[in-house]
Amino acid sequence: MNNNLTHLHPYPFAKMATLLENSSPALDYTEIKLGIGEPKHAPPAFVLDVLQENLDTLARYPTTSGMFELRQTIAHWLEKRFFLQHVNPNSQVLPVMGSREAIFSFVQAVINHDGNNDEPTVVMPNPFYQIYEGAAILAEATPHFVPCTPANNFKGSYRSVPKEVWTRTQLLFVCNPNNPTGSVMTMDDWEYLIRLSDQHDFIIASDECYSELYFDEAPIGLLQACAALGRDNFKNCVVFHSLSKRS
Repeated sequence: MNNNLTHLHPYPFAKMATLLENSSPALDYTEIKLGIGEPKHAPPAFVLDVLQENLDTLARYPTTSGMFELRQTIAHWLEKRFFLQHVNPNSQVLPVMGSREAIFSFVQAVINHDGNNDEPTVVMPNPFYQIYEGAAILAEATPHFVPCTPANNFKGSYRSVPKEVWTRTQLLFVCNPNNPTGSVMTMDDWEYLIRLSDQHDFIIASDECYSELYFDEAPIGLLQACAALGRDNFKNCVVFHSLSKRS
């Protein structure tokens, strides 16, 4: 058993349930559900039809990389949405069952205890998606929190992170658009972080689960910023997307 499990915190909804367990709801008001990540609407009929037509495929285990047709569709969507020249569906796209599980596994794979870095660090915004912290702790890395405040437009002041922290950093998490603040990264923000990544050789993991929720102008994603800088190989950059939020 990983002893670092004792350092993990309960999820916010679990904390809320504990706080409210002895309270009585006000019967005059309608309950407002905050768990909006799970789609509640009826699935479109054509989706159910396709599922029924392909039930025979449930008789075998899926491959880790998934169907080529799915990866190709994802690659084409990324190219269209983020103005990319080419995304390789075989080497640059990997379907997952959920972004939380993918983020956790990614952190375990990325953090390296090779003896040259006795305190590998994961930089993340605060407030944050709790899996960032939990995955870092279980990988025996040190979380470094960048506060998102009104003074920095709720994006986090990455320019205020001390240089000695960046020298230990192996992974940087960015949430864009940010949850829960709603702030978005500009091209200048991305370029600054990409240059830092080049300088200190850390990976940027951009959590873009909310990329399709916006009022007018679509947020600039990490891959889009890379392409604008001529970095079509997306060196040290990985992006996580999710279907559940946009559904």
